[in-house]
Amino acid sequence: MKRSLFLFLIMLLIFTVRAEAQVAAPELPENDIISAGLGVGLDYGGLGANLLVYPQKNIGLFAGVGYAFVAMGYNGGVKLRLTTPKSSVDPYILAMYGYNTAFMVSGAAEYNRLFNGPSFGIGIDLGQKPGKFGYWALAILVPIRSTEFDDYKQDLINRGIIEENVFMLPIAFSFGYRFVIR
Repeated sequence: MKRSLFLFLIMLLIFTVRAEAQVAAPELPENDIISAGLGVGLDYGGLGANLLVYPQKNIGLFAGVGYAFVAMGYNGGVKLRLTTPKSSVDPYILAMYGYNTAFMVSGAAEYNRLFNGPSFGIGIDLGQKPGKFGYWALAILVPIRSTEFDDYKQDLINRGIIEENVFMLPIAFSFGYRFVIR
C-alpha cells in the first residue's frame, strides 16, 4: 500500500511538472515599446536625452531635449521602424521638428544662436533583442535650414564678424544608447 501511494505521488508530481512546463511563458515583445535614450544628435536635442514611445509596432513618437552647445535644444518627431524578423540590426527613417542648427561664433558668444526647422534621416538600431536591457542607435540626418539662418549668416559676414568661408555640413549625425523601459 505504501509503495503504490508512493508511486501515485511520484506520477502526480511528474504530471504536474509536465503540465507546468507546457503553460506558455509570457512572450516578450519583439521590439521595445517604450525606451529612453542618452546620446548626441538632433534627436537628443544636442547632447541630451529622449523618450521614444511606439503606439504601433513600427511607428514611434519621440521627444528629445539637451544642450546644443549654445543653448538648450529640443526636438520632437516620428520614427518609422523597418524591422526584420530575428535581426539585431533594424533600419529606420525619421522626421522631426525642432533645433537643427547651432551657430557658434568663436570669441563672440553674443552672436551664438539656435535655429529650428524640420530634419529627416535614416538610421539603424543595433543589438535590439527581446528581453535585452538596451541597444545602440545611429543615424544620418539632413537638417532643412531656414532662410532665417542663411540671412543671419550673411548678415554676420557683411558686418565682418565671421569670414565668408564659414562652412556648415549639410548633414548631421546622431549616436546614442537606448534603455528599454517596456
